[in-house]
Amino acid sequence: MSIFSKKSVGLVLGGGGARGFFHMGVIKALQELNIEINQISGTSIGAIVGAIYAADPKVDFEKMIKEIDYIKLTKIIITSGRDGFGSVVENFLKDYIKVENFSDLKIPLVFNAADINQKEEIIFNSSKIFPALIASISIPGVFPPTKINDSFLVDGGIVNNVPVSLLKAASKIIVSDITGPITEINQKTTAIESLYSSFAFMQQNISLQKIRKLKTNKIIYLNLKDNKTFILDFRKKNYNQLIDLGYKSMMGKKELI
Repeated sequence: MSIFSKKSVGLVLGGGGARGFFHMGVIKALQELNIEINQISGTSIGAIVGAIYAADPKVDFEKMIKEIDYIKLTKIIITSGRDGFGSVVENFLKDYIKVENFSDLKIPLVFNAADINQKEEIIFNSSKIFPALIASISIPGVFPPTKINDSFLVDGGIVNNVPVSLLKAASKIIVSDITGPITEINQKTTAIESLYSSFAFMQQNISLQKIRKLKTNKIIYLNLKDNKTFILDFRKKNYNQLIDLGYKSMMGKKELI
């Protein structure tokens, strides 16, 4: 059952780590086009970008990312396995997400996490935004699970990386899919590269199957086709290119809204 019930324009922001700068470009285009977004769903980096946008629909992402302390961000990633990781990330994100509760957001937001022990998707759309947001970005093998009550939760992309299913009631759904990178496999491909590309392909294939079940004229599908930017490559050099790709992708389909 969908979280939202009213007819509206929904924005779906998928998971993909540093590739999430693409989402910012999509939103930049929506702002310029004066498109009102009535509801947002996301997972992982999509949940973060969605929370920033939902808290301040007029946010200037380009200005914001120029002010990010990338050295501090890199240190957070490097020390991800240590105790207190969640609180460190929360303090970092609170510089950009100025609200504590879902009810304080200006655009309704829903995002997910995965409970592997119970084999289910956990959906957040009320009460405190933190530490639910930390759970949604807890990539297995990179960041530790996030404990909420008696559950240990990991990245929502594991179970639903492009959570379009949460916005079924929307009359139009703009999907920003940043799954990947899915690199070409050949004789020189390492086992790790092959594993990651296979996992990304599986994620995207599952997402596309869900999207195809919806009415064709309901979906505006945007896809980051960059197969070079890795999910943890948060170097400053990437953001201009990815924002530009997101912006051009949305502008290229503006007539569909």
